[in-house]
Amino acid sequence: MQLVIAEKPSVAQSIARVLGARKREDGYVEGNGYLVSWCVGHLVELAAPDDYDPRYKKWSKEDLPILPAEWKYQVSTPTKKQFDILKQLMNRKDVSEIICATDAGHEGELIFRLVYHQCGCKKPFLRLWISSMEDSAIRDGFANLKPGSEYDSLYEAALCRERADWIVGMNATRLFSVLYGRTLHVGRVVSPTLAMVVLREAEIDAFVPEPFYTVNLALPETSAASGRIKEKAAAEALAQSCQGETAVVTKCERKEKSEKAPALYDLTTLQREANRQLGYTAQHTLDYTQALYEKKMVTYPRTDSRYLTDDMAEKIPDLVNASAKLFAQTAPEEISVKPIINSKKVSDHHAIIPTMSVKKEVIMGLPAGEREILRLIVKRLLASVAQPYRYAETVAEFQCGEEVFTVKGKTVLDMGWKAIEKPEKTDKADKAEVPFPELKVGDSFPVLSSDVKEGKTKPKAHYTEDTLLSAMERAGSDEMPDEVERKGIGTPATRAGIIERLVTRGFLERKGDKKVRNLIPTEKGAALITVLPEQLQSASMTADWEEKLLQIERGEYAPDAFMSEIETMISDLVNTYQVAKDAAVIMPDTRKSLGMCPVCGANVVERPKSYSCSNRDCQFALWKDNRYFEAIGKHMNECIAKKLLKNGEVRLKGCYSKRLDKEFDVTVFMGIDEKGRPQFQMERGYAG
Repeated sequence: MQLVIAEKPSVAQSIARVLGARKREDGYVEGNGYLVSWCVGHLVELAAPDDYDPRYKKWSKEDLPILPAEWKYQVSTPTKKQFDILKQLMNRKDVSEIICATDAGHEGELIFRLVYHQCGCKKPFLRLWISSMEDSAIRDGFANLKPGSEYDSLYEAALCRERADWIVGMNATRLFSVLYGRTLHVGRVVSPTLAMVVLREAEIDAFVPEPFYTVNLALPETSAASGRIKEKAAAEALAQSCQGETAVVTKCERKEKSEKAPALYDLTTLQREANRQLGYTAQHTLDYTQALYEKKMVTYPRTDSRYLTDDMAEKIPDLVNASAKLFAQTAPEEISVKPIINSKKVSDHHAIIPTMSVKKEVIMGLPAGEREILRLIVKRLLASVAQPYRYAETVAEFQCGEEVFTVKGKTVLDMGWKAIEKPEKTDKADKAEVPFPELKVGDSFPVLSSDVKEGKTKPKAHYTEDTLLSAMERAGSDEMPDEVERKGIGTPATRAGIIERLVTRGFLERKGDKKVRNLIPTEKGAALITVLPEQLQSASMTADWEEKLLQIERGEYAPDAFMSEIETMISDLVNTYQVAKDAAVIMPDTRKSLGMCPVCGANVVERPKSYSCSNRDCQFALWKDNRYFEAIGKHMNECIAKKLLKNGEVRLKGCYSKRLDKEFDVTVFMGIDEKGRPQFQMERGYAG
């Protein structure tokens, strides 16, 4: 028997059907010599710090940095049942070989390998690597399985990314949370991303608009405008001097230009376009595209390539014609396949395109979000193989008095790809197309009127999901060599999650009434960047790490060297960082007090895992996951904590004893031991 392990149940079901495995069992499908099961995401995850040492349960600067000598992993509690099923299947005597069929990327590789190692499995395994969930793609993939060892470097890179994020996130979050008395989530990638938004907002706040003026001349059949003039009086004087005068053509140039069809979508460009046109967040777009992939309607979404491989060229015309029918589009009369074919620019996966499995009758049954994303992908495929957009641009200059006035005009010669993919925001030049008169140097025209228009310089725009994704993709590129392939911070697969984490943790918020909303830093986000040192908010440093992770993936950089670099950076941070001056002003303590600490008299405040003393040197804490209270069927909450702090006791009703199988009411008394830790004892009376 061969055991096939997919990442999700839906993918496993599709694979099982193609392989002829029909018999459904608990957690897997069996048949035709195969067992097909799944992981349900991350079954195995990095252990928490207190699994290495119980003292890490309380956050303390003195315990930092936490740098595991040997990494520990644990089975995720919500998915333990499925893990046990996989372990049992791996250990079956009739299973001779395992096939890794998780998503074909670094995350899918990590999910499988961690389960494989956690189960203590030593059996040989092969790798299924496909970019489409079509039946034909699955069959071709199983006919060309690769040895699992060929993807060892991919696994090493994924492991380094996960562990580096743990080291930076766990240590920096604890360090800054302890030093500033509140939970401050810090991360290897999230912090530089937040820093970009905070810096942009600071530039906008500091911007002082400056007025400028232009003089417009109304001429027979056209108009012309001066350059920017700083002084209003000078502009008015120019306008007055041109009244009733003649404007002479001193220059007239006509050039034919063209714009190539756009490249196909990778994940980031799809997310940006969906944000611009549809207002979708990056996470929504990823979720919709992943769902389409699992329904066999599009190819693998988590790609950073915008091209197809050479062997796909022959299939493209048929795919283009079939795709055009899906949304009643007209396929290009002349299909140019060559611009979208380039195997050298495809690494793990090619660009996102629709599949031949998509049927028109199925589309209307799709959720609206998935349908609109599919529409974008189809239109981009059709546009990418269409002819260039061609136009003629004419620039003419007029002399009136001592000033030069300019007018530009555009004439469309061939709409080309733009006839297919018409963006919601069309080019300003297209909107302002002027019927251009026949002009030649020396022609003169009477000035019918002249007027002054006032304008103001504008600051940079607020970041939107579209522009922030672009900034993340390009971050650090100016400081890196041209030959570096992966510039930027994060990966196409992770950038959406990074933005969502910043929003859900209260560092960024989406603002605006329009479909596309701005990403604005909160006071908490701006304050965090104010106190973070340069190395934690440096986009170029993070981009450099991403490039090294890519080199590890290719076997060109040692994983140990990368991890040593991360450990050195975080150790230096812990040992040298000083609390920012005016910290109380930058981060005023807005947390409400639950009561007075019975040990030192300071305020007790809520933290993620406890109600504890705001005095960093005090050990007092009422843990939310409190075994004493859990043993009587209760959970430490704010109400209980307040009563214990105020009265030293709390009356609880409806407690339950498993041993006696009875409910009872109880009074719990709190005392303090010699180390300043709470101790509990009860006096109970049964509730009848």
